Amino acid sequence: MSEGGGPRIGQLRPSYRRDVTTEHVGERVSVRHLVDDPDRGPRPSDVVGRLAAADGELLLIIDRHARLHAVDVTRILASRVVPPHPRREPEPDVGGPDQPLERDAARVLLIDPDDRVLLIAYEPEPGRRIWTAPGGGLDPGESHEDAARRELREELDVTPPLGPWVWWRQVRFTFRGLTIEQTERWFLARIDALDPAAAPSGDVGTRGVAWWSTEQFEGTSDELAPAQLAHHLADLREHGPPDEPVDVGR
Repeated sequence: MSEGGGPRIGQLRPSYRRDVTTEHVGERVSVRHLVDDPDRGPRPSDVVGRLAAADGELLLIIDRHARLHAVDVTRILASRVVPPHPRREPEPDVGGPDQPLERDAARVLLIDPDDRVLLIAYEPEPGRRIWTAPGGGLDPGESHEDAARRELREELDVTPPLGPWVWWRQVRFTFRGLTIEQTERWFLARIDALDPAAAPSGDVGTRGVAWWSTEQFEGTSDELAPAQLAHHLADLREHGPPDEPVDVGR
């Protein structure tokens, strides 16, 4: 525990004056951490922004472009609290119930030759697990298609041809205390083979990767996103990709 009572997050270099702890939520922070580069392996990366939420597993930082960064605390090299930038607007004060973080996202329905779909389990809060398709938020200037391809590469290390945009949904949810209003486009892609045990699934907060068959959906009590995922998948299998993207709700 730090003197302030919060768990210490990261290890400071001697030149840094302060650790970032859970007590610094709401303040502006600078964090250097390791990220996985598919071409070069782990490399240091820096993120500066408002600490919107934090726990013993991750930091949620919102930069000045309103982009969300989820930083794995075990990969932090250095961290500090920093003053506002003298010549730039402050990072947006979003992420609370009254002013959620708004972002666009892309997800991919990855289908194998046996018509199974690949899902990833996330833990938005301790003790709660939700299965949904791989994907995530768009980077600044990035298209939905490019984001979908990037997420497949980062989360699963696969690069299948991307198929049509088949679904969309708008959903508000809470992730580790941060409120997010997210508009998603869901794309279809097919892959010959993928061993879930070998998938990197490197996003912090993930709790598993698995192929789901029709029979598994029928017998599960696990939480799915969207809630009617099995129904919409059955419709997609029966009728094929729709002429216009279907709203699959929450």
